[in-house]
Amino acid sequence: MKSTLAAQPPLRSRRKVDISQIGIISVLVVWGIIVLYPFYNSVLVSIVPMSVYVREPFMLYPPAFDFSSYKFILSWSTLITGFKTTFIILVFGVAYNLFLTVTMAYVLSKPIPGRSIVNFLVVFTMFFQGGLIPSFLLVKNLGLIDSYAAMILPVGIGIMNMMIMRSYFYTIPIELEEAARLDGAGEFTILWKVFLPLSMPMLATIGLYYSVDRWNEWYHGMLYMRSVDKWPVQLLIRNMIASTATITNQMPESARPTVFAQGIQMAAVIVTIIPVAILYPFLQKYFVKGLTLGGIKG
Repeated sequence: MKSTLAAQPPLRSRRKVDISQIGIISVLVVWGIIVLYPFYNSVLVSIVPMSVYVREPFMLYPPAFDFSSYKFILSWSTLITGFKTTFIILVFGVAYNLFLTVTMAYVLSKPIPGRSIVNFLVVFTMFFQGGLIPSFLLVKNLGLIDSYAAMILPVGIGIMNMMIMRSYFYTIPIELEEAARLDGAGEFTILWKVFLPLSMPMLATIGLYYSVDRWNEWYHGMLYMRSVDKWPVQLLIRNMIASTATITNQMPESARPTVFAQGIQMAAVIVTIIPVAILYPFLQKYFVKGLTLGGIKG
């Protein structure tokens, strides 16, 4: 009986642990509220009438509902065209990014001659670039102005993503590669049938990074696209936020009492966030696993 009582921790120490845990949880809850409230408020602004927003711009719950902003957004044909452009950039751009990133990471994970020099030059581009004017002249001389390729080709490899992928390739046992070579497999066969099947968590992680970057693409569209019907959706949203007065003036008279500029802005932001928010839960387990595995060896 005495030994059982001695084995139990003192009640005071358990209370200290509980108090520290409560403190940590409280800090995390407060921080979570600070992070999530702007997004929550954006949702509320997009679904309330203008009179409610003018009276109470920062609200805890919607006293009334009005989905006129979403009706206006979904009826805007230009925004639908912007989604089409963004999906084209997303599909072809992510495939292009993954192909270049995987192949380069695979090559730099091998003991090839001059690998250290190539690694130095690759990392050098993270800090020093050619500049805006040379990049624009290059795209112009290649005849890519006002084409989808102008928003896809200039952004080929994310150096940090490539380095994470290369670090993961280091962790794959060399015995698997040697066994494949004994069976007569070449480099592309080894990459396709040995490395990539073992790299699905990392591919999902890198693919998610590239997908978010491509979905948020607007800068190259602003530089190289002349036709408004080829603008990506983020560029349209950017111009919408920058010119709310113009948008309001373009509304029909019957819509002005119910539709207001801030509501349209927030509705557009929510509409553009939804696809990424839907995609992330399906890739979350691969995302966490890929981040863990990618940092094992560098």
